[in-house]
Amino acid sequence: MLQAIWGGMILISIIFALVTGRTGQLLPGALAGAADAVSLTVKLLAGYLFFCGMIEIMKALCVPQKLSKAMNPLLRLLFPSIQRSETKEAIVLNFSANLLGLGNAATPMGIAAMERMEEERQENRVVLHGMYLFLVINATSLQLLPTTVIALRAASGSAQPEAILLPTLACTTLSTLVGVGCAFFCSRSRRASRTCRTALKE
Repeated sequence: MLQAIWGGMILISIIFALVTGRTGQLLPGALAGAADAVSLTVKLLAGYLFFCGMIEIMKALCVPQKLSKAMNPLLRLLFPSIQRSETKEAIVLNFSANLLGLGNAATPMGIAAMERMEEERQENRVVLHGMYLFLVINATSLQLLPTTVIALRAASGSAQPEAILLPTLACTTLSTLVGVGCAFFCSRSRRASRTCRTALKE
C-alpha cells in the first residue's frame, strides 16, 4: 500500500512537470530531496542514539526494577492479572520510552512485554484484557517529552521546537484517559454479558 502511494505521488509529479514544462527540475529536485532526507535522518539518529543509550544505562543500573516497584500500585490497578516481575519490568520500560517520545525504541520493548504477557495468558486467560489495555495505552501514547517531534521541528529550523510540550501533554493525556476508560468499560460490559448468558443457561 505504501509503495502504491509513493508510486502515485512520483507519477503525479512527473505528469505535473510535463504539463508545466518543468521537466528540467525533476532530477535536481529529486537529488535535493534525497540529500535533505539523509541530513534529517542523521540529525534524528543522534537523538535516538542518545536516548537508547540512556535506556541501556538504566537497564545496567537496575532502574527498570526500581521503577517497577515504584509503579507497582499503578500496574496493579491497570494490570491486576499480571504476576511475573519480568513482565512488569518490560511494561515499565515500554512506558518509559513512550513517555520520552521514543516510539521506535519503545517498539521492541512493547513486543517483549506482549511476548511475556502471552506466556502468562496461556496459564491465565484473564491476562488477555491486560494485553488489550497495553495496546490501547501504546496507541494513545502518553508523552511527557515528545523527543522525536521536537527533534523533527529543530531539524526543520523551528525557532521554538519545544513549544509543543504542553499541547502534546494535554492531548496525549486526554487520549490515554479516554482509551483506558473505554477499555475498562468494554471489559466490564463483556463480563456482564457473559454473566447474563451463563445465568440464562442455568
